[in-house]
Amino acid sequence: MLLLRLLPLAFFTIWHVQNATAISDGDRDFQNQILTGYNSKIRPVKAETTVTQVTVFLNIAHVEKVDEAEQTALVHGHLWASWTDEYLQWDRAKTNVTKITLPSHRIWQPALALYNSARGNTWHLYMAGMPATVYFNGKVWSSGTFSFFVTCQFDFENWPFDKQNCPIVIADWVYGLAQVNLSDPNMISEYAKPSIRLSYDPLERKNKRHVGGWEVMDAWKKHCYWGPKGCKEDQPEGEPDWYWSLLEFGIVLKRHLPYFQMTVMIPIFITSILVLLGFWIEKCALSSFIIFFNLALQTIYGYNIIKKLPPGSGTIPKVVQIFTLNLLITGTQFFIAIMFGFIKEWAPKNFSFNFGIDITDIPKRMGIDTFFQPKGLSFDPQDLFVDHDKIAAAEAGDDTSTIGIGNPLNDDEFDHFQNSATPSSNTDTELLINLPTNSDPENVLDSEKVENSEERKEKIPEASIENQLDLQLLHIKRFLFFLVVFIYCVAFLMILFL
Repeated sequence: MLLLRLLPLAFFTIWHVQNATAISDGDRDFQNQILTGYNSKIRPVKAETTVTQVTVFLNIAHVEKVDEAEQTALVHGHLWASWTDEYLQWDRAKTNVTKITLPSHRIWQPALALYNSARGNTWHLYMAGMPATVYFNGKVWSSGTFSFFVTCQFDFENWPFDKQNCPIVIADWVYGLAQVNLSDPNMISEYAKPSIRLSYDPLERKNKRHVGGWEVMDAWKKHCYWGPKGCKEDQPEGEPDWYWSLLEFGIVLKRHLPYFQMTVMIPIFITSILVLLGFWIEKCALSSFIIFFNLALQTIYGYNIIKKLPPGSGTIPKVVQIFTLNLLITGTQFFIAIMFGFIKEWAPKNFSFNFGIDITDIPKRMGIDTFFQPKGLSFDPQDLFVDHDKIAAAEAGDDTSTIGIGNPLNDDEFDHFQNSATPSSNTDTELLINLPTNSDPENVLDSEKVENSEERKEKIPEASIENQLDLQLLHIKRFLFFLVVFIYCVAFLMILFL
């Protein structure tokens, strides 16, 4: 019984193998018939004036070894080329054959070459790894894999957020424009530029884009005609033998290093804040210390950024320009702080600058005097917990504020206190309290107020003259603060939009 069951299976297997062999033998006979008298070294046109239109497609499969110092990149992928071979045509109605596959080395192929090759062994492109597909109308499709070690031209102006272009320049190095044109007018535009497929994992739905710290953003394709006057996009008139059809494929690479935002941009932001903070610190010694600390911090950061910088080629990176600007501002600020401290220490008494105009009055006219108040930033605990306004008022004799004893009694409260404390009978105590008119408490208080007010009138002008220099220096620092803020805004806008 088992033998009877196996006999039909064996019969169908033998029949299928014999049928496949017969078909294979038929294809082989047809191939030999097509290639009889065929010369793969001759351009496949029956009229020499006919231009062979060649269409080239690329697929980018991998990018590696992006060398910033050498400005090269190793690109792997697949290449397809299509053209019409007038000697590989047949009547489909008679042969009942639509297409056949032929060994690529047995038919004519365009002599494609990589013109921007960084190595000599990748100069010529051979599509002999896979058989070519030939249709009945003579349309030939040939394909192969490639590994192009191409030269790039890097520009590090926007480092570490830079984008780099790596072109792949292909041309036919044997035939000129009169024989071969690498631009097919019937080509579909959506297949013009190279496709990017860095992963063929069927389970991973996300398209892979990141390789070796770079993100493959996009690709492009350009076509031009290279001749004595350079590369022209429009087909030139005149002698076509003087021009060659040239294709430029390319990929756009973007640096993908997210941690650079932490190691590059945040230190610049912190040092810029310290620069602005130096204009608001009240004490000269503390301000000088903060600025000196900022200079030391920028020195450490500058050494770190120098180690990460790419080779010096092209435009200076904008990050370096911002760092240099920040360092120059900090150095100038440190010099100004030392000069202000020297002027305060050694300037003569009642000295002040004569600018021709009163700079202390400018903020009032502009309505921004709030930002020019003498009170600045201080990190002294005594300055943080002691109200110096009350101390100054008390020293000037102001009866509206005292230190540690609360608010004083007004006149009505004092009279009420006096009446409540006065005995009803005329005793010695009453006589002592009821002093003469010139010793009346109200008169005493009034006289003290007048004396204190006169003393304040005498002291205030003198104090204002002594503090005029400090007030001018404070206004200069605040004006410099707004100037530096304006410089920073312009610099960052230039980085973002230029």
